[in-house]
Amino acid sequence: MDSLFLIAENKGLRKGQRIASSNIIYDYILRQPNTFLNVKDHLRLANIYYYLEDYDKYVTINNKLLKFSVETKNDYAGVKANYGLGVYNLINFSNDSAFFHFSKAEKISKRSKEKFYYEEISENKANLLFINKDYSGSEIAAVNALRFALKNSNHRIIYDSYITIGNSLGGINDLEKAVEYYKKAIAKTEDLKKDPQYFSLKAQPYNYIGKISQKNGNYKDALKYADSALSFENYRKIEPVIFCYLTNNKAYSKFKLGDNHCLDLFNETLKIGDSLQNIPVQLTSKLYLSEYFLSKKDSIAAKRHADEVRILAHSNKVFEDELKALELLSKIDPRNNSAYNKRYITLNDSLQNVERATRNKFARIEFETDEITNEKNTAEAEKEKISTQRWMILGSSLFFIVIIILFYVSRLQRAKNRELRYLQQQQLANAEIYQLMLEQQQKIEEGKQIEQRRISKELHDGIMGKLTAIRLNLFVLGKNTDPETIARCLEHIDEIQNVEKEVRKISHDLSQNLFADVSDFTLMVTNLMEAAKGHSQLQFKLVADEKIDWNNVHSVVKMQVYRILQEALHNIQKYAEAKSVCIRITREEGLLQISIADDGVGFDSKTIKPGIGHKNMRERAVEINGELAIWSELGKGTQINLKIIT
Repeated sequence: MDSLFLIAENKGLRKGQRIASSNIIYDYILRQPNTFLNVKDHLRLANIYYYLEDYDKYVTINNKLLKFSVETKNDYAGVKANYGLGVYNLINFSNDSAFFHFSKAEKISKRSKEKFYYEEISENKANLLFINKDYSGSEIAAVNALRFALKNSNHRIIYDSYITIGNSLGGINDLEKAVEYYKKAIAKTEDLKKDPQYFSLKAQPYNYIGKISQKNGNYKDALKYADSALSFENYRKIEPVIFCYLTNNKAYSKFKLGDNHCLDLFNETLKIGDSLQNIPVQLTSKLYLSEYFLSKKDSIAAKRHADEVRILAHSNKVFEDELKALELLSKIDPRNNSAYNKRYITLNDSLQNVERATRNKFARIEFETDEITNEKNTAEAEKEKISTQRWMILGSSLFFIVIIILFYVSRLQRAKNRELRYLQQQQLANAEIYQLMLEQQQKIEEGKQIEQRRISKELHDGIMGKLTAIRLNLFVLGKNTDPETIARCLEHIDEIQNVEKEVRKISHDLSQNLFADVSDFTLMVTNLMEAAKGHSQLQFKLVADEKIDWNNVHSVVKMQVYRILQEALHNIQKYAEAKSVCIRITREEGLLQISIADDGVGFDSKTIKPGIGHKNMRERAVEINGELAIWSELGKGTQINLKIIT
């Protein structure tokens, strides 16, 4: 596609070759649905067809763009399409259609954030109003274009606006002010040296100032401005139409100053105009020749040129020049003066009516465009209002949902914080309880040691002393066996019975503390079972491996195991309806195993969710690097197995 565009835009190629490439692009673009419309490609192709003067395809592309802009609310496409159609209608003298599209483009551009081509549109609209002699409207539109052009540093539109404002002021005979704006345009040409039309733009305001000088009767100044402009460049070669305008101004000034060399200049411009088939140049040259020959009293030549102007101007709808021709003919041909004057008045009145009707039509188009725009804006505002309301409802709903979620999350967080504080307090309580248990156990140990020392003293000081005395007293039997000695020794033998009683008493005391020989933790478990037995009908059995050295087991492990046993016994008493409970504690190859089994009613572990007690037991097991498993079946009791790596 890009290669085809390059061929179509290459002005160095033959026109037929460029048209062929353009038509391939055109056929492809027309097949594309509007949803895939590439606005830039369409505008690029429309521009190519404009310069190739294939206006039918130019209009087709712009109409497609216009439809697309309405369907998709694409302001850029809407501005460009209306602007393009406005230019097309302007060059084809469909001024009302041109005004409609320019007004439409102006409204779309004005409401858009980017203000697409706003100054260009306003400037073209100003020119259109000037053509239809709405000089005030033209000036307003041109000033509007100038304001935006100055803001955007658009030098070409600034220049064009100065020219249009000058023309509009000239139309209302404010000639001094008009010259002021033409001079501003001259100064602005310094910023347009890179413009392809630079030399034409530079000469144009000189030509207009020369015209005003002629209107004021200042033909010397008019001649000066014409000569100055002609000195800028060889216009006859590069811009022959500009050359003709400037030369006609120069020749007419010479004519008014009495210089007869003007005839050659008039004939030269007419020849160029005929070769170019340029109607405005032909009309101006013939009008000046008619006036020249009238001054020379050559009525035949004067009438011939004036008649040619009248016919050519009428056929091309250049009615201003037709009026000038009729005015000249009334002077050249006095016998038909009344007919020419009648035609002049009729045409002039008709033109004024048309101008008035056109201005009214333009005002109506402007009003209708505003009305359509206002209706559209109202509809869009209503739609926006509904959309805003929906968004507000949605936003409010989301706000309340967020508030509810935050409230729920806050409550959940507070509950978690309470649970965390509870766990922390429980851990502190556990630590304190365990510490108290240790202190209690320590006191038991101290008591046991005191008792051991007391028994040791009794054995050493009492029984051992008595046995030693008996042994020494009986030792005499080895030497003497007389009756007296034997009788005395029998008394000591009776003393042995007393020693026997003391030994029996000590033995009895020791038997009462026999369980104290079991390890400390095992005693704690036994005490736990005894406490449970005190308020239930349960029968407890503890099987503990005596080889386990509980001193080498970390206190945290012992505390958590104790709590798990405590929770398990609590659950058995509360739910199991059991008669007996067996606790086994074994250790094999660094693995401490504890099992708690009951013969209660059991439960279905698949249907009943674990409660807080089970959850706490599992968490305690995890904290000591353990694994806890619960097995249960209806009617077969429950067994809890705890494995801990130590």
